[in-house]
Amino acid sequence: MAYEQWLEFTMDPLQIYGLMFLLGSYSVATLSDLKRMSAQSEFVSVWAIIAISLFVIDVYLVGTDKMDMNMFVVKWILIIIFSILCHERVGVMFHLATGDVVALMAAAALLGPAGVVIFYILVKIVDLLTAPIWRSFGTETAYPFMPVIFLTTLIVLGLAWVLSEQVV
Repeated sequence: MAYEQWLEFTMDPLQIYGLMFLLGSYSVATLSDLKRMSAQSEFVSVWAIIAISLFVIDVYLVGTDKMDMNMFVVKWILIIIFSILCHERVGVMFHLATGDVVALMAAAALLGPAGVVIFYILVKIVDLLTAPIWRSFGTETAYPFMPVIFLTTLIVLGLAWVLSEQVV
């Protein structure tokens, strides 16, 4: 497996379509989050199924030598570490509810190791830039986070699309 693939941020069409699908569900969940400070549990179930399915697909890709085992391990360890650091019980990066963490996992699962790191860094940047807006929809201690996830996924989709077009 080439070293460049570890740092690659371009995406194949299926990954882009996957992000577009997630973006659709994120848009509806974002509206719900802004209105009620929570996304419906059905969304969280769908995102969990997506993340688990992508894990299984990656296992298959490793088993068929289409993905390097080390790349697989690093990617999923990064996703798990970032998820723990974002969860409200640990709260190093954020203090997010489980549903928000699962939404982040689903999007990150579509990316390679470098993409996972870039994604979570972008989530932090988007949060820092937009939190004052979302706080007006929340309480003294919490605000809706799905808008941050939606905007970050939109940015990643745009970046991946532009970079993928430049590769062709």
